[in-house]
Amino acid sequence: MTPDVSTSVTAPITAEQLAAAKPALQQQMLVDKAQASNAAAKLDQAADDGKLTLDVESADALIKAVDAARDQVMDLWKRATDQLATPLQLGENPVAKAISARFADLAVGEDSGAAKALLDLFKVLDDIGDALRRSRDSIRDTDEEAEQAMKNAGGSW
Repeated sequence: MTPDVSTSVTAPITAEQLAAAKPALQQQMLVDKAQASNAAAKLDQAADDGKLTLDVESADALIKAVDAARDQVMDLWKRATDQLATPLQLGENPVAKAISARFADLAVGEDSGAAKALLDLFKVLDDIGDALRRSRDSIRDTDEEAEQAMKNAGGSW
């Protein structure tokens, strides 16, 4: 059975449409960022409190997955920033230049651009990876201390 083939065409978005959608997109980005930051903070606190319990192998696998996602976000950020920062070729008149500058600000603006959202996600994933590493290292240290205590007491591990 062959998969359905889509013949839909995506219409390009105009600068005016993008500007009109910006407030809603910014609000959703702030909500998503707050939720991700809150989750990362809870994970961080659980790791610091010793409440995050994973075996070392599971922690390593999870760290590897989070690091891979973080690296993918950084790659996407680099590509997106380069591509989105390219000025639109709308002409050499003042209106065309203003629209091009506005689009660049919406795309890669320091405070609210799409590229900023990717960088924020990168930072959240980096924080999660750090929390997982601390938890894994704590587990490893605890296991090593228990093993040494057992050996000191004449037992075998």
